[in-house]
Amino acid sequence: MNHLFSYSVYQKTEDLAADLPSLFREIKCDGLELLTSHEPIDPSLKGITKTVHLPYTTDWLAPWEGRAYEMSDYYAKYYMYGRDRDEVVSTIRSMIGYAAAIEPLHGVIHASNVNLTELHLRKYTGDCRDILCKFAEVMNTAIAGMKGGEPPFRLVFENLWWPGLRMLDNSDFHLLEKKIEFENWGICLDTGHLMNTLPGIYSEQDGINAVLRIIDGYSQDTKDAISAMHFHYSASSEYRTTFEEKRYEGGPIGDFISGCYKHITTLDQHLPYTDPRCREIVEAIKPENLIHELPGHGHDPLLDYRQQRALLD
Repeated sequence: MNHLFSYSVYQKTEDLAADLPSLFREIKCDGLELLTSHEPIDPSLKGITKTVHLPYTTDWLAPWEGRAYEMSDYYAKYYMYGRDRDEVVSTIRSMIGYAAAIEPLHGVIHASNVNLTELHLRKYTGDCRDILCKFAEVMNTAIAGMKGGEPPFRLVFENLWWPGLRMLDNSDFHLLEKKIEFENWGICLDTGHLMNTLPGIYSEQDGINAVLRIIDGYSQDTKDAISAMHFHYSASSEYRTTFEEKRYEGGPIGDFISGCYKHITTLDQHLPYTDPRCREIVEAIKPENLIHELPGHGHDPLLDYRQQRALLD
């Protein structure tokens, strides 16, 4: 199993260490999972990058259904993957192509969607099954135009608390299994996002217990499909049940989205585990790649990595 540290093309690797290979040996890290962008990747990152997290977007369904929001071309690519179906497909192919240049073991892509106007609400109108079916349609269309009808590396679909892939049971995986038309894909189980989907998660221990209960209900084929895990926790039930909802009331949609950033990061905490029982989650799945997805919350994220990694020796 590879232990990977989450990083991005928007950060400088020299801020981690002047000698990254030496650092990785010291902290028992096998390399980076690199969040990429919609541009070519610096080739120097190839040697230290094991996997990639492809650029995520919030509401790809809007342009897919012909109801794209008004915004600049730049923001349309980041928030919707484009303005119409052709642009969505082109964006997905391009971001996969950019990542292929550094030969990752996998590329993570979110398999969920939320209407941009609902970002600061507790309930969303999207139907999970419908969104998963349309997500499969989007990915099938994009991948069909690639060599051999397959992506150049394994695509692993990540769960969120927004409608779509939630991984609360076997049904999401089995639906994708029926709908995805290419072979080289799997699941990335994000433990913190799974907690964000569940009620009653007020502590790390609540989250660990809940995730273990859900994993215990997975069939073996679902477990086998989970080749990657984003490892962290969120215990945000108190916030999720008390925050003040905000509805979009017109004006530039980009301003509304910017106003939701703090809400999203408060809900999705990405905290490092401190309880040794977190090891049971890893042992129940045994993913090929365990990604310590820890932004650091204003301090050195390597401190969080060291703390969490030490629990898994």
